[in-house]
Amino acid sequence: MGLGKLFGKKEPEAGADTTPEPGPESEPEQPKLKVVIIDDDPDARDFMRMGLEVGGYDVVGEGSDGASAIQAVTEGKPDLVLVDLHMPDIGGLELLPQLREAHWPTKFVVVSAIGATRMIEAAIEAGAVGFIEKGVSPRSINIHLEKIATAGAVKVVRPYPLNHEYP
Repeated sequence: MGLGKLFGKKEPEAGADTTPEPGPESEPEQPKLKVVIIDDDPDARDFMRMGLEVGGYDVVGEGSDGASAIQAVTEGKPDLVLVDLHMPDIGGLELLPQLREAHWPTKFVVVSAIGATRMIEAAIEAGAVGFIEKGVSPRSINIHLEKIATAGAVKVVRPYPLNHEYP
């Protein structure tokens, strides 16, 4: 299995010509969605960045605490921000209003290992449009973010057995 399939990127069939044909009927390529990743764990940020980049997203910034998160959102002007709920200096729920103030058009998605219903409700009340429980495959995350970017709030994404993917 190639990395593209693992991370939700469609790979061309073997022997297929991938050069787009010029002409009025060909659609212009959509610009990559800009994403900022906020998580105090550098390994989690690396894993998310790798999955997002392979999936076609442009990671324009990262933050590991409140100050670096606000700076990354202010400078990167992202379309989407992935926010961890639990960080040493400030929690994601407390940080969301500050991030929204830094760049209000952004859509915020909370990423957490805690999938309790009350936490999900609190995240949505704080301004998140999505919630991803850690442990979900990178492919599922990319599909979920694409839906959020195009449609707005969507259902919570939780880990599935390895033989199942997010619908």
